[in-house]
Amino acid sequence: MTRRPALALIGLLAAALAASCAREDPAEAVPEADLVVFSSHPDELATTIVDEFRERTGLRVRLVQDGTGALLSRLSAGERADVLWGGGAESLVANIGLFQPYESPERAAIPAALRDEDGYWTGLTVLPMVIMVNKRLLPEGSTPSGWSDLCSPELAGAVAFADPASSASSYTILRTMMVAARVSAGGAPGAAWRFVEGFVDAIGGSTLSESAMVYRVVASGEYLVGLTYENAGAESLRLGSDVGIVYPADGTSAVPDGVAILRDAAHVAAARRFIDFVLGRDVAGVVAARFKRRSARVDVPAPEGLPPLESVRLLDYDFDAAVSEREATIERFTAMLEAAER
Repeated sequence: MTRRPALALIGLLAAALAASCAREDPAEAVPEADLVVFSSHPDELATTIVDEFRERTGLRVRLVQDGTGALLSRLSAGERADVLWGGGAESLVANIGLFQPYESPERAAIPAALRDEDGYWTGLTVLPMVIMVNKRLLPEGSTPSGWSDLCSPELAGAVAFADPASSASSYTILRTMMVAARVSAGGAPGAAWRFVEGFVDAIGGSTLSESAMVYRVVASGEYLVGLTYENAGAESLRLGSDVGIVYPADGTSAVPDGVAILRDAAHVAAARRFIDFVLGRDVAGVVAARFKRRSARVDVPAPEGLPPLESVRLLDYDFDAAVSEREATIERFTAMLEAAER
């Protein structure tokens, strides 16, 4: 008579223990977090700033890193996060429906041209697009001075360029080169795409899978030239790579990258604290001094060793056109690549 309850109790305890073990299986558990940040920034920059934010606030932050295009695809597919940190303005404008407005107190130090007027995103740094060269391997006299020089026979197949379909910075570079070609031709119809035809030969009819690969393969000597954003080249210089940076004489763009709160954020208060933190002067100073990135803030000087932005020829870069024509631009560029492979 007394054994049945005891056996039943043992069975219940065993079931509870099994359920507890199943819940605590580290292979299946999702880490608890007070804030989930999706970031396309380089690993060292992202982890340095997030670690400092954790230290100052005591909040548990889960940092998810990937390319801008990949992160936006994940968010569009329903993956949840609180903050998108990184990505050029065109990418943010094109996906404005993913965000909710927030006007940080730090916005006062950021020019209106570098932030969304309704607060859906705010610029963090300014990213001039540049030509990176391997000074050690590039033949004397063949260093390109502008985008137009990339199509020279000496550089055929030696130019590194990431896929603009997955890399926001590469899409900006592609559009920037097209604007420069059109301006150089006096606005002649078809000039932009005639340039792109020659550019496809320069990259050997193929692209790299992500923008982070560009400066690595130039620094290593796999490619002589690469197209990237300023601070990527500056970071390679800081680490001692034998590379140089060319600000195209035919003009370039300086598009901001930004930060935004996701529309379906589960931790809105923590997200606002994070945005205030990364837009603040302390972080801007670290980003400029350590990572050679130009702050969007007007009260933070250019990183040491970089020219003032006023000395760089900037093109009239149309955000709205870059966004509205993105799909058609990438589709046509991809078709050119496919034709080159045949």
